[in-house]
Amino acid sequence: MDAIENAIRKAFEKGDASKRPFREKVYRSAFAALERTLEARDDLSEEAKTARRENLKTTITEIETEFVPAAPQAGGPQVSKPAPRERPAPSPQVEPEARSAPRPRDKSEAFAPRIDPRDRSGVSDDPSSEEAKRRIRAALPRPRRSYAMLFLIATVVAFLGLGLWWTMSSGILMSSDERDTSVRNPPLALEEDNYSADEETTASGSRGSRAEGEWITIFDPTDPTTVSAPDGGNIDVMRNDDQVFLQVSTSGGAGISFDVGRGVLETLAGRNAIFSIEARAQDGEETQLSLSCNFGALGDCGRTRYVVGPTRSDYLFEVELPNQSPSSGGTITIVPDATGQGHALDVFSIRAAIATQ
Repeated sequence: MDAIENAIRKAFEKGDASKRPFREKVYRSAFAALERTLEARDDLSEEAKTARRENLKTTITEIETEFVPAAPQAGGPQVSKPAPRERPAPSPQVEPEARSAPRPRDKSEAFAPRIDPRDRSGVSDDPSSEEAKRRIRAALPRPRRSYAMLFLIATVVAFLGLGLWWTMSSGILMSSDERDTSVRNPPLALEEDNYSADEETTASGSRGSRAEGEWITIFDPTDPTTVSAPDGGNIDVMRNDDQVFLQVSTSGGAGISFDVGRGVLETLAGRNAIFSIEARAQDGEETQLSLSCNFGALGDCGRTRYVVGPTRSDYLFEVELPNQSPSSGGTITIVPDATGQGHALDVFSIRAAIATQ
């Protein structure tokens, strides 16, 4: 499972994924987040951006097919209908003197059930018998339509609907003036609402179970020994409704440093790595998170800024690391409030994974 699919399925856990409106909201968030990230990545070519859009479309299509109801199987129990009772053929009354002249046939005799539709010997070539032939063919049992064809049609319609929805919601048809480009380098984040009690799950609990074997934990709030704060900075381990997080604040634009182990960098060297910072703002207000990295011989991640709201969300950034052996560990430095207004930030986890192309 790639990192994007994992992020979508992780968002599904915060609501009722069986409801289509909820899934569409998660898909729209994923597409919007991808577009914001691609606009911020000037180093990517248009071909690479298109490939990532197609990758996301394919991932969403594969996920959505899991929610298409299975078609009923052909060959199920059939209820046989009793055969219609045969009507006795009318007994024609012929006068002895009229036997020399043939009596006109009654139309009802042409439809008598004693005529076998498979035997053409009882049907004359008279034009009046053509009507009897058509009715006999209409009465014959027709082959049952295959449910496979109905399922194929339903699948094609679903794909077309999904493609139309993606085209309308992704903003491809919008002009550059209509798009919101006021904030540069936005996060590739699936923003969540208060869907259910999943908000009460801790960062080290079942929320990360789907990423087991793929995500590498860089920071866990239960172990704050890998965090350092400058003079005037505060770091406090907090617990609220079974949620454990690190509350950080600084002054004067200083940053909080999180250690990245050498073993983590060795695993990610030579790969495209995705880093996830799970955080939220304090006191119901937004704050601007600014981050930078120092990975030693593997370089850095530039400087990125996110607008963080009061809802717990994942803020992702991608870095292509050179294929070199790191001589030591590195750091990720976070400025909780780049505007200098003193807002605090709650950090639930920092993780990394290898991105799929």
